[in-house]
Amino acid sequence: MDAMIDLFSSFSGLLSLGIIAFVCLMGAYFTRMALHKMNEELAQKPR
Repeated sequence: MDAMIDLFSSFSGLLSLGIIAFVCLMGAYFTRMALHKMNEELAQKPR
């Protein structure tokens, strides 16, 4: 429980939480971008 208190109350804990959130958002963005590009290529591919 002390780790959770440190995570939300100390500067280094909040910084770590911010970095974790940023990495998750960046992963979601890159996944969405890759899926969009794959669908674009499939639509342009001649049948």
